[in-house]
Amino acid sequence: MQNISHDELQSHNKEWWEENPMTYDWTRTLNVAPFTPEFYAAIDERFFRSSTSFGHPNYPNDPPFSKQIDYASLRDKRVLEIGCGAGAMAASFAKHSVAISAIDITQTAIDFTRKRFEILNLHGDVRRMDAEQLEFPDEHFDLVWSWGVIHHSANMEAIIAQIHRVLKPGGKAQIMIYHRHSLRNWILAGLYQGLLRGKFLTTPYDEILRQVTDGYIARHVTVKQAHDYFSAFKSVRTELTDLSDLSFIPLNVHVEKYLVGKVIPTSLKRSVDAWAMKNFGWFLFVEATK
Repeated sequence: MQNISHDELQSHNKEWWEENPMTYDWTRTLNVAPFTPEFYAAIDERFFRSSTSFGHPNYPNDPPFSKQIDYASLRDKRVLEIGCGAGAMAASFAKHSVAISAIDITQTAIDFTRKRFEILNLHGDVRRMDAEQLEFPDEHFDLVWSWGVIHHSANMEAIIAQIHRVLKPGGKAQIMIYHRHSLRNWILAGLYQGLLRGKFLTTPYDEILRQVTDGYIARHVTVKQAHDYFSAFKSVRTELTDLSDLSFIPLNVHVEKYLVGKVIPTSLKRSVDAWAMKNFGWFLFVEATK
């Protein structure tokens, strides 16, 4: 991909996400009609349930990502979501009387989100836009939220610069990007694909990471790189997490099915999962204050 121009990269990026919208249906088991209340409920269950330990331990009684987002303090404030997907988080902000602007690079995502807002009678500014060139005034938003999106763009640095521009002084960016040194990457990309399948003989590690990750572009960064990317901000805090368990590890399914609760205490398995996610998680959460 090194010889592909920025515009061509971004064009392929758009096409990939138009064809593979973020509905959390990787195995094609979402047997509900699109644009229906049942469709949105099924998507939300998959998305929010996978992030319970990090964002909302008492889900569904807790609002999504209530550990990170102070909804009460954002009432009537301006929030931008970059990469709204099917509109799960945009709707959550809108339900809490937040002035939400939700953007996405694909028309599919915009259609999903607008229909969700129509069904739920929610209000928000939902429009198609490339986050590398935000069409908003300087110092306009109190919070910019983005979960697993900006690392898929052709120029992530440009998006971060735009986020800094549109945030008010003292405003926050809360962004999840992929972590390079994660247990998931070491096992799936390094051990399995790189060594056992011999891809290291012909393929750079970064390309292997892209091949085992969603998106036409899939950038993975270290904690240090994340701090460097957000260096224009006054303060930067990072935290590692992942899915709610280590289900991406091939042998984990056998551990869960045959050993947990029988040989391995459930509490021990949860503790190991939590330790691994905190120290070697695939999701790198950045909270940066302007």
